[in-house]
Amino acid sequence: MNELKKITNLVKEELTKFQINNEIDIRFSNFNEDTDVQINNLIKIRKDKNFNEIVDSIKEKLRNSNFIESFEIVDSGFINIKFSSMFLEESLRNHKKNILEENEVKKGTVVFDYGGANIGKSLHVGHIRTLNIGRSLTNIYKMAGYKTITDIHFGDWGMPLALIIAYIELKNINIETLSSDDLEEIYPNASSLSKENEEFYSKALNISKEMNLKNEHRVSQWKKIYDVSTKNIKSLLTDLDFNFDYYLGESDVISLLPDFISNLKKKELVKIDDGALIANDSQDPPALITKSDGSYMYLTTDIGTIIYREKNFSPDHYIYVVDQRQKNHFNQLFKLVDYFKLSKSKFEHVPFGTVNDKKGKPMKTRDGKNYKLIDLYNDLINKLSENNLDSAIVSILAKSVLTYSDLVTKRTSNYIFDIDKFTNVSGKSAIFIQYSQVRAKKLLDQSHVESQLRIVGNDERELVIEILKFSHFFKLALETNEPHHLAEYAYSLCHEFNKFYVKNKIFSEDINEDLKLHRLYIVEIFYETINKVFNCLGIEPVTEM
Repeated sequence: MNELKKITNLVKEELTKFQINNEIDIRFSNFNEDTDVQINNLIKIRKDKNFNEIVDSIKEKLRNSNFIESFEIVDSGFINIKFSSMFLEESLRNHKKNILEENEVKKGTVVFDYGGANIGKSLHVGHIRTLNIGRSLTNIYKMAGYKTITDIHFGDWGMPLALIIAYIELKNINIETLSSDDLEEIYPNASSLSKENEEFYSKALNISKEMNLKNEHRVSQWKKIYDVSTKNIKSLLTDLDFNFDYYLGESDVISLLPDFISNLKKKELVKIDDGALIANDSQDPPALITKSDGSYMYLTTDIGTIIYREKNFSPDHYIYVVDQRQKNHFNQLFKLVDYFKLSKSKFEHVPFGTVNDKKGKPMKTRDGKNYKLIDLYNDLINKLSENNLDSAIVSILAKSVLTYSDLVTKRTSNYIFDIDKFTNVSGKSAIFIQYSQVRAKKLLDQSHVESQLRIVGNDERELVIEILKFSHFFKLALETNEPHHLAEYAYSLCHEFNKFYVKNKIFSEDINEDLKLHRLYIVEIFYETINKVFNCLGIEPVTEM
């Protein structure tokens, strides 16, 4: 709510007169119907010798402000303020004018690295967090005026792929007829075999070396596996409305590493330690660049990716939306960026918790395998199809549930994916917020809305104030990289709209045209606002339910 600046500037101006330069802590109030916002700065300066004089000065300013209906400075030090109806009317007009405006790109370029799917495997339920959070943050940054670049960045090179090739050769599997289902079985079998069969592991290691040397036969085998796996992954991503600017991976940066490592050696930024190559800095544990057998680490390919992005994108900011269990990895990576002087950009790891079953454990199938993302999506389809809705609507609702249920959870928290709870029309669910926007759309479809806004009355007040909170929560989500704030706001906004809908008749014989248009005007702004929030979260609104 940009209009809050009027109040913060007013209070700050008075405090500055007394050489007090604290930032103004202003927040919306949900505890008192006579209070719209609270300021707690006076609590912090209660012992100031000029306290009473400061209070009198602020009171005088507030009394003379035409945008304040009433205020109270309580003994504890809170300043409780209620907006005037005319101020709310003006703010609502400004909100409507600005809500659909897109900011010009002027704040720099941000690269979002999220997804991180490993080829040879299907996307599992755990991937939904990086996909949802990454997409939402991309939308928020783009809306805020940043140029965004998204890259899923496949894990598509090294030993995992070499193990698959070694297993295919061992079992005489026809690589020409290979399917994604085949790969689903091959990789875990190959991984297990490598741990108990030294000869098999050695073969895979040799294949990995041949791949790095661009052996034509090995690269051809890799390409067939890559094509099968990525086709399957991309198809699911498209079906779930996840799109990326780039589908790059480790294979795209491997060629950059030999020269890079050679340069590190010349500059004595690395050293040999028991056959392995480690960074010559003071990190503990030391940063491993290559193993003793010469194979690259994830850390190494991540460095190669930064080199690639610096050359091709020149970003100002890198955001890695990756599981919080990778915290140490990124701490080490970012230290190496500084040590090797790879970039002057800002680097940030945005971690998140896990998706669990009702027992609080990561979701698995009955036989202990990873719960595939496609299976969860189909389970939601089946559940929502019980309501006899159009199949296209069911599909959108299922994707909405996947998205909203995830984002309404605080990013760093683990959560239980409860299908029954998340598909319920009541409560904090995607179905509830979708139902609310459909209800608003149906009202608007019944009549042409002309610009008709009069003084905001008590019947509309709570909804109007909730609408005006959008910019506050948008800014909060942007500053904290936490879409949770906007997801929570979506629920609060829809909750207030439904209260308004029940309380205020619109299409009734005893409602005059002027009042009808006034209320429809507010409904229209609600509808535009909730759809703006949907856009931020990555949710497609349904047209009917």
